[in-house]
Amino acid sequence: MNLTKYIQPVWQVAPEPDFHLVDEMSREIDLPDNILKILINRGLDTAEKVNHFINPSMSDLKDPFLLPDMEKGVERIVEALRENEKMMVYGDYDVDGITAAGLMFLVLNKLGAQISYYLPNRLVEGYGISEDGLAEAVKQGVTLIISVDTGVTAVDEVERARELGIDIIVTDHHEPGPNLPKAVALINPKLHDEDHGSHELSGVGVAFKVAQALYRRLNQPESELEEHLDLVALGTSADIVPLVDENRILTKFGIKQIIRTTKPGLKSLTFVSGLLGKEISTGQVVYVLAPRINAIGRLGNAEKAIRLLTTRDEAVASKIAKFLEEENRRRKSIDEKTLTEALEMIETEVDLKNDRAIVLASKGWHQGVIGIVASRLVEKFYLPTILIAIDGDEGKGSARSIPNFHIYNALNFCSDDLLRFGGHKYAAGLTIKPSKIEIFSRKFKQVALEELTDEDLTPKLKIDAEIDLDDIDEKFIDTIDMFAPFGPANMRPIFLTRNLEAVGTPHVVGKNHLKMKVKKGEKVFDVIGFGFGEHAHQLALRSVAVDLVYVAEMNYFGDQSKIQLRIKDLRY
Repeated sequence: MNLTKYIQPVWQVAPEPDFHLVDEMSREIDLPDNILKILINRGLDTAEKVNHFINPSMSDLKDPFLLPDMEKGVERIVEALRENEKMMVYGDYDVDGITAAGLMFLVLNKLGAQISYYLPNRLVEGYGISEDGLAEAVKQGVTLIISVDTGVTAVDEVERARELGIDIIVTDHHEPGPNLPKAVALINPKLHDEDHGSHELSGVGVAFKVAQALYRRLNQPESELEEHLDLVALGTSADIVPLVDENRILTKFGIKQIIRTTKPGLKSLTFVSGLLGKEISTGQVVYVLAPRINAIGRLGNAEKAIRLLTTRDEAVASKIAKFLEEENRRRKSIDEKTLTEALEMIETEVDLKNDRAIVLASKGWHQGVIGIVASRLVEKFYLPTILIAIDGDEGKGSARSIPNFHIYNALNFCSDDLLRFGGHKYAAGLTIKPSKIEIFSRKFKQVALEELTDEDLTPKLKIDAEIDLDDIDEKFIDTIDMFAPFGPANMRPIFLTRNLEAVGTPHVVGKNHLKMKVKKGEKVFDVIGFGFGEHAHQLALRSVAVDLVYVAEMNYFGDQSKIQLRIKDLRY
């Protein structure tokens, strides 16, 4: 079965910015014009903005007390510290939730708090604050729970905690529902003005802001918190939030901290991942480190993952890191099996010509991996996708979307058929009775049919600039690297060059990857195209001119490095 079907995107080349503005900025900033044009098109249209972007500082972060209820939350934590109350950090089982819980635990522990942590078991309790979690808090004599990366929709659970004599401070970044929990404090940037630079913080980003505010209130040196930026970068990159504004600053400095981390667990994780001592990018965080932390939470209890990130015992760290490596291999195997089954179901249950969404359910699926598989189906079919794992009298679903379809709002429209749901524009989770799946599926597909146009269902490939191969050299690549860290809203620049000649012998390497060289004039560059192997035969048979859309980067092998063009798309 072909798992790499490719949907030809529409190429959208960014418009040429105002010539006078480019000319004016080029006199102030020593950067090539084609780089300045990209920056201007990304909203960096003054020398001051460009300098802040290229040379960010931790001092550029906004005052944490600007976040809603921060004052109330910090005051309650300070009171708990002063009275030596027992506190609990309540997290989530994904990388963002685990790193947020780890950060909050380490910070409060250093401040002398009686502090414990709790992560729900994905398979038993599901997402969010649970009865089991509250029961554990009562057992420990906890009087204050600080939630991280969860809680904004926990109206009933917060009320139940209050009945049990437990205060809750909610710190979260997910979309709020129609009713808000009556927490001591509800610290969520989504409750702030959307223009505020903190609006898109990750869960661990919000936790870091709470730590900042707490240190500021206690007159502690905030520079001490920078040792935990490794956790912030890990959770922020993994949660796929926009890497602009505060997220970009925290991630930029956090990735540097990962490389020099003093946490035995993170060192052990980079070792088993083959990254120890190497330069690390957001791509390596997302595709190498994060899946290993995620794996254990997806398959059950994430407690070992938070122990990995908080332990000071190197032997314990090494043992857990090896265990996570094994669990990640097991998770990959379950992923592939689930993907194969989902594709078989699509052949018989989905009308790909007329349906504008995919909804599938199965009793055999592992609820911990359906989010990953849903994402892969979105990549393949470019349709909003929901997969539901049925276990007894409940189904747990993961939803993933495309740019012009707000999946959380769509679920909200169908909420009468759901037990619970939560999430944001591109990703969401839900719980449903199996008997309701069929009617929910019809309703959800109808929403997609009404809202999505043919244009919405055609992927767009945004191209930053059309350039010549003569523009590319090592200095050009170094300048592009100054844009890092790369991620949503700050992707590595994508270029278009037309009428290239394929030279050498185009051939397939690995699993359907195209390898060749391209030439124009005197310039020749190596090219790699992941998933583009089907083009090798035609390119090798005859001389064809190729229009190539690509990112330009350095390819490192051993002690050598060479410029490489990585294909995003091509046309003959």
